[in-house]
Amino acid sequence: METPTQNVNETTVDLGQEKEKEAAQEEERATAAKETIIDIPAACSSASNSSSYDTDCSTASSTCCTRQGEHIYMQREAIPATPLPESEDLGLLKYVHRQHWPWFILVISIIEIAIFAYDRYTMPAQNFGLPVPIPSDSVLVYRPDRRLQVWRFFSYMFLHANWFHLGFNIVIQLFFGIPLEVMHGTARIGVIYMAGVFAGSLGTSVVDSEVFLVGASGGVYALLAAHLANITLNYAHMKSASTQLGSVVIFVSCDLGYALYTQYFDGSAFAKGPQVSYIAHLTGALAGLTIGFLVLKNFGHREYEQLIWWLALGVYCAFTVFAIVFNLINTVTAQLMEEQGEVITQHLLHDLGVS
Repeated sequence: METPTQNVNETTVDLGQEKEKEAAQEEERATAAKETIIDIPAACSSASNSSSYDTDCSTASSTCCTRQGEHIYMQREAIPATPLPESEDLGLLKYVHRQHWPWFILVISIIEIAIFAYDRYTMPAQNFGLPVPIPSDSVLVYRPDRRLQVWRFFSYMFLHANWFHLGFNIVIQLFFGIPLEVMHGTARIGVIYMAGVFAGSLGTSVVDSEVFLVGASGGVYALLAAHLANITLNYAHMKSASTQLGSVVIFVSCDLGYALYTQYFDGSAFAKGPQVSYIAHLTGALAGLTIGFLVLKNFGHREYEQLIWWLALGVYCAFTVFAIVFNLINTVTAQLMEEQGEVITQHLLHDLGVS
């Protein structure tokens, strides 16, 4: 009788253990059925999807997947926005920068034509090609003996010797100045032009200290040199850089060649009118090149261009400061010598008994 009792007890224990196991499994299933957040890569079609995952691959930030009755929310990595290609950005910049109207070049050309026409109308009648007799006491002409009248360093650009002189400068500054102003704006081209005019009178006052100066050639050559600066800065982003460079070189070569011929080989050039001021041309070009590197827009921003910027600033400041100091010293010295000369003359006259 002991054996059946023992079997019943063992069966009862086995049934209790099976119930406990079933309860534990149900708890595990209930825990596994809860929502779980996991991170997965952005690509849903990778090889990891072969492990019984049914995934709805979409562009949403999260995706609901099922695996054996489990609901799993998979967090998808955010896909960064694709930036616009560099060519499209550059095209947009060029479109924006080409909205400038060439106000400065047009206005300054009209003023120069109007002043020359007024001088031509008020002067005595003469042949069309002969130079207009500009009075030496004009408030606009640059005079080395009146350096303290600072406006003369700029105002001489409104006066021209004849129609050919005026027409030549107007045509060149329209042809080369308008494209620059359309791309870079009125303020930048105005600064370059006026810097060339100022440099032309400064350079002439240092080298040819007895020359009276008229004409806008300093500003014109500043625009030509600014084209070289623009090509250097933005060559890779220009469609016709080689054409522009060739046109500048051809014009400068022809102008210098004609100027050299009229001065050294054409004996009648002196009778035709005032001579060309090479110093005003050269110093105007130097100012246009250096100021062009400083103020023109740069679409490339390469590393070595920062060195060019500082070099251009140093060259322009050095020449400008030297010329200004030279003019101040020369002016003060001339005034002192004039005063001392008058004193010495008075003493001589007094010693001779004249006064």
